Amino acid sequence: MRLLEHQGKEILRRYAIETPQGIVARTPEEAREAASKLGPVVVKVQIPTGGRGKAGGIRPAEDPAQAYERASELLGSTIRGFNVQSVLIEEKVALKQELYLGLTIDNRRGVSVLMFCPSGGMDIEEVAASHPELVYKLELPAGARLPEYEARGLLRRAGFQGKTLVQLAGVAVRLYQCFVDYDLVVAEINPLGILADGRVVAADCKMEVDDNSLFRHPELGSEKDELQDPLEREAREIGVTYIKLDGDIGIIASGAGLGMNTMDLILEAGHRPANFLETGGGITRELMRRSVLLVAKHEGVRGLLVNLYGGVNPLVAAAEGVVDGVKALSKNLPVVVKALGNQQEEAHAVLEAAGIPVIKTVRTEDAVAALVRQLEGKSA
Repeated sequence: MRLLEHQGKEILRRYAIETPQGIVARTPEEAREAASKLGPVVVKVQIPTGGRGKAGGIRPAEDPAQAYERASELLGSTIRGFNVQSVLIEEKVALKQELYLGLTIDNRRGVSVLMFCPSGGMDIEEVAASHPELVYKLELPAGARLPEYEARGLLRRAGFQGKTLVQLAGVAVRLYQCFVDYDLVVAEINPLGILADGRVVAADCKMEVDDNSLFRHPELGSEKDELQDPLEREAREIGVTYIKLDGDIGIIASGAGLGMNTMDLILEAGHRPANFLETGGGITRELMRRSVLLVAKHEGVRGLLVNLYGGVNPLVAAAEGVVDGVKALSKNLPVVVKALGNQQEEAHAVLEAAGIPVIKTVRTEDAVAALVRQLEGKSA
């Protein structure tokens, strides 16, 4: 469960990590009143996703009247699929330098990873890909403490020293303690800003709590439904397992293993999965129709790969549902289907009659390649 920015900052303050002053507003009037107390501010939509600035969800306001205007524009709008119900009215701070500090979990190695980058305010994945030498990492085994001398060692490698080094190391140690105490899977401060007077402040933050630990944090679990991605909430209503990702190829698979294999092959082909969707063994025509429409709602989806095995699942009903879903789409979306098993020939006929490409081999690689060819404008 991803927390809202103001929730994350409230937690940071409990660990003596300084943040800009801010007040949550749910009406334009509350935004105006908050700005009258804080001076020039930034109006930030409070939704549990990244990319708010690029989507127009973070806007400056020089006075209370402008804060009222900005809040009026943002409240009730839809940004990155979320309905904006609140905004954070936060004092505008002048950052002398922007840094990145974050923690995540490397599931393959079973360790937490502390990451620091002297270039904050940017997409850390892009920085890591283009300038990996700028991302400094420290692995921490499960249950380990983060001694301050290790945090200082990491920051020295990045070129920091003196008072700034001491302050940054303190923030790193306290963020790690927060990460452990709240069972976080992601904790990022981006940017972590250095002010002209030398103070270090968390200008923005992202926190994601392990859902399995919410019983230990009832104050957070009570808001799970409100903070859940609307597509994941819709998937629960449909009866499928759906996880939203940041890629460009949507996936519908009839089993978890089949879905994960499909994701791996999409990555090997140079693309990224936009979601994980597993139907389970209860496929119906309506379930497949709604699943197609659900996956297509992701703003980044450029193509859809349907990968089905018809053991207990009826492939003809699945094929009919795919056709219904594709016909109901509001945009032209390349779709490729691989369907093998019970009544596969009949299912293939249904799909081919609707003009949907069908892969009849057992190799999911062939389905991925067929979809990539469509996306890249190449002939089959």
